[in-house]
Amino acid sequence: MKKSIIVIGGGIVGVAAALQLQLDGHQVRLIDRQQPGRETSYGNAGVLSDSSVVVLNNPVLIKALPKLLLNRSNGLRYNPFFVLRRLGWFVRFLAHCRPSHVKHAAHALRALLQLSLGQHKKWIKAAGVDHLLRHGGGWFKLFRTEKGYANYAAEMDTMREVGVAFSVFDREQIRQIEPGLAPIYHKGVLMDETCAVSSPADLTDAYLALFKAAGGVVDCVTVTGLTRADDRWQVRGNHGASFHSDDVVLAAGAWSAEIAGLLGYDIPMAWERGYHLHFEAGDEPVVTRPVLDVEGGFVVAPMRQGLRVTSGVELTDRDAPPNFSQITRSAALAGEAVKLGKQIEETPWMGRRPTLVDSLPIIGAAPRHDGLWFNFGHHHIGLSIAPGSALLLAALIEKIPPPIDPAPFQASRFSI
Repeated sequence: MKKSIIVIGGGIVGVAAALQLQLDGHQVRLIDRQQPGRETSYGNAGVLSDSSVVVLNNPVLIKALPKLLLNRSNGLRYNPFFVLRRLGWFVRFLAHCRPSHVKHAAHALRALLQLSLGQHKKWIKAAGVDHLLRHGGGWFKLFRTEKGYANYAAEMDTMREVGVAFSVFDREQIRQIEPGLAPIYHKGVLMDETCAVSSPADLTDAYLALFKAAGGVVDCVTVTGLTRADDRWQVRGNHGASFHSDDVVLAAGAWSAEIAGLLGYDIPMAWERGYHLHFEAGDEPVVTRPVLDVEGGFVVAPMRQGLRVTSGVELTDRDAPPNFSQITRSAALAGEAVKLGKQIEETPWMGRRPTLVDSLPIIGAAPRHDGLWFNFGHHHIGLSIAPGSALLLAALIEKIPPPIDPAPFQASRFSI
């Protein structure tokens, strides 16, 4: 039976869900507080990964914790007062730093990533935006020291176990692959089957255009209320807006826990904030794919707007004032690796990645409300796994066999 469905959240995860549900024949309304695709989905490195299978909470993090607590790492900065206020969340997060959880999560994410990459390519072709896609070798992880590369061994073992294809290169080979990089890297790991896009915002816009062409509706509304009565949902918004539907999909990223809280859910979510800046590429050769300086804690990615430099993770309140020290440091370190031209934006961009305590998203039915579906918590790989999440969610709503095992992503794994 086809339904009327409201999708709350216009990031890549929400847009992908809305698109798939509309294509399945449902009547879908997408609600976001601003133009879709301009929050977290706008500011990433543009990677469509099949390799991001190792969650952040793993045994390597425990080993690195004493140094990270000094709060000097460019890859991770934190607000001590935020950590103290959310200490229970961080304890639960660190409790998942077990080999068994790493293995469990890697298999679950690998299935979702592979499903997503294939669907991305289908939608990109359907949307006529093949020019946005860079095929092959779209993700190059670089190490400045032998020790840094040695610390990556456990992640490579996990990738091998779940079938991720990658190649390891030495200093001279790195120069041949990316001649625009300074010769400062000891080793490089190139993900063989990963793609990248030159503008995540343009990709989201293209999917949104497919959604509208299929009959989908978009409204710019800030959600203020969510209730269910007489087997129907009512979504209330600012300026007196009110919408009704059979089902609701909550895909609002870092705002999902707040909206779910309107119905009494206690979602174990925190936020990884991140920043980026664009620079003119200049006349010298530049990188041809996103490169991650693992020890430096930053990414340089060629984008339509120029060279994008992204920061590491900042752990603080979701809506705390921006702190540009991390992106400033990232830009300085990036300048050691590649020649950067003039800074394009006056002010760095900031986004918020939603992270659950086990670093896996929730995709599926809400525990206590019929017709309410969760699709959030995709942390730093939302762009990579949005289409697969949409296919899984759509199958669950349709009550047809899902394309992958839904168990690792069920809300019931938490007491919420």
